[in-house]
Amino acid sequence: MALWSINDWEYLQRETVTDPKGRRWWVAVMDVLGQRGDPDRPDALVEMQYSQGRYFTLIYSESGAVQRERGYQSLPEAKKAYDGLLEAVFKGNLDPSQPVFREDLED
Repeated sequence: MALWSINDWEYLQRETVTDPKGRRWWVAVMDVLGQRGDPDRPDALVEMQYSQGRYFTLIYSESGAVQRERGYQSLPEAKKAYDGLLEAVFKGNLDPSQPVFREDLED
């Protein structure tokens, strides 16, 4: 069985950005409703939707490691954050190699 990949998600927008140090990152915004998700954890998406919002922005590396994620209640709010993340990574104002994790997750 093939392993699940972050590239299997369905994104509203996703763009590859090269930071000033030449590293490639994917910046994306997604709607968690209607996602197939990780086949090993199909209900985790519904849990995320209720706890953080329906829309998520992500930054992830070529290996698929999520470096940053945040949930939003509305699409305009998520799109504004997405545009800001693209610009910040491109200009070097945000270093995705320093991950930021949500603090509300349980072990």
